[in-house]
Amino acid sequence: MKTIRRFAITLALAAAAALPSRAQNNTYTQGGILLASGSFTPLDMMRNARNDYSFTTARVSAMGGAFTALGGDLASLDINPAGIGMSQHFVLGLSAGMTFSRGNNELASRTATSSRFTFNNAGMILPWVRSNNGRVCFNVGFSYNRTDDFNFGGNIRLPQVQGGSLLNVFQLQLNGLYSGWKGISEQALKDDPFNNTDIFIDEWGAVLGYQSGLFQATGDGTYALNALPSNATFTPSLNYQSTGSVGEYNIAGGFNFSNVVYFGFDLGFQSIAQNMWLSYTEEYTGAPSLNRMSYSQRIRANGTSFNIKLGAIIRPIPSLRIGIAYHSPNFTSLYKDYMASMETLRPGQSTTSVFNTLQTTYLYEYQTPSRLLLGAAYTLGSRVALSFDYERVWYNGMRYTSESYAVQESFRSEIRSLYRAANNFRVGVEVKPIPSIALRAGYAYYDSPIKERDEEGNPVIFNDIFTTSSHHVSAGVGFWLGPATTLDLTYVYSRYRVAPFGLYYYEGAARLPEGTVNQVTFTPGDVPAGVLNRHSAILTLSFLF
Repeated sequence: MKTIRRFAITLALAAAAALPSRAQNNTYTQGGILLASGSFTPLDMMRNARNDYSFTTARVSAMGGAFTALGGDLASLDINPAGIGMSQHFVLGLSAGMTFSRGNNELASRTATSSRFTFNNAGMILPWVRSNNGRVCFNVGFSYNRTDDFNFGGNIRLPQVQGGSLLNVFQLQLNGLYSGWKGISEQALKDDPFNNTDIFIDEWGAVLGYQSGLFQATGDGTYALNALPSNATFTPSLNYQSTGSVGEYNIAGGFNFSNVVYFGFDLGFQSIAQNMWLSYTEEYTGAPSLNRMSYSQRIRANGTSFNIKLGAIIRPIPSLRIGIAYHSPNFTSLYKDYMASMETLRPGQSTTSVFNTLQTTYLYEYQTPSRLLLGAAYTLGSRVALSFDYERVWYNGMRYTSESYAVQESFRSEIRSLYRAANNFRVGVEVKPIPSIALRAGYAYYDSPIKERDEEGNPVIFNDIFTTSSHHVSAGVGFWLGPATTLDLTYVYSRYRVAPFGLYYYEGAARLPEGTVNQVTFTPGDVPAGVLNRHSAILTLSFLF
């Protein structure tokens, strides 16, 4: 039973309770990535809310990101701003790297790979105030830090099936899906349909099918699928590609009280950018008038957010550091652009026919989860450092703040039913066999924010492609190149679990030219959980004055 995967439909129905709606007397459910990718769901909120400290400075990445208590690095601004209070110098640093991603699952017809040059971190720490007795110091820090990566891709090819094509779902959308609504008029399909507010964005594929000549009006308010006989078989496949990242600009201040108590604050501004491209293809056998249909969608997300961080570090004895930090929610504004196209190839044609939608843009506002970080670090002089972090992230506390109160409450209900608080762990060690060389290693585990099974214990199938839990193993080396220059190199292996998702599905009553059918089910099958393997190489060059 797959009752918890219908984000967009559930939210739309809840918001429409007091409005004239097609969904009154509702007897159907539909969803899947090909029908819901243009909508905004809690998955969009979660995707832009995750911090991965594998993409920061080489030293912090090498030690698994376990710097809540350790401090003393440019990445401290993004983890625990109290850590910049430990700096005794003016620090200037730059971090860059390369990532190599490879994703696969049991349905992949070929392994998808992606490589990117990344700009991870840049910043400075400036000693600002030194008291006469040296007991109170204040440092100011500025930095850019890359917090998440959206570079991945895949190619999925499902087994050949008979019946239940995506075109069957598009036909139902044109007809009205169920008998309580009479469908889209042919005149509406001809008169600027992509600016028609009565045609929903998840129905644009059906409009493209009509423009491509795959559907024909019957004269009684319904549409016939004239290109695909009921006994035809088809082979579905999906190719997807994503690029982008989340970066944060930080302005921070850190106090040092007698090298015992450190306190810091930070104001962070995030920049969000993701481009997602989906290309779904059906290749037909036994369809005399249609060889292939490809339905492509492009989704672009661009947004900004801001947050506040507070942190403290205490050194009860010189070798022990205890840290705590609080990160407020990110208060986010996100623009989501969407457009689609359909390409068909018929027998006897040497070239394909292509039809495109307009591009539409919507603005969404929401709050990501707050997080609490606890850390402990133990040092033996300047030769050994061991650090451990625990992080609690309340994904079930995300809030949607756009539109009406009813829509906000429907989001809140969906978030509570599917999301949970995540527990993240990070550990790192640094050893200096000689003063000019440091050897480092680390491990990090990021918990899944999703309740991956419903109340009946069945796996949840989602309407989008995203990663859940992840493991990160890292190693690095640092060199002192002189009295004021350091060079750090790090390698990180990351393994992400990719959640299972559905291409499309329809279950319920259907209004067809031959009459209303009480129950039909159209789905090509679900894409099982997969993995994304990522290899990262990071280089940091720092100057101390």
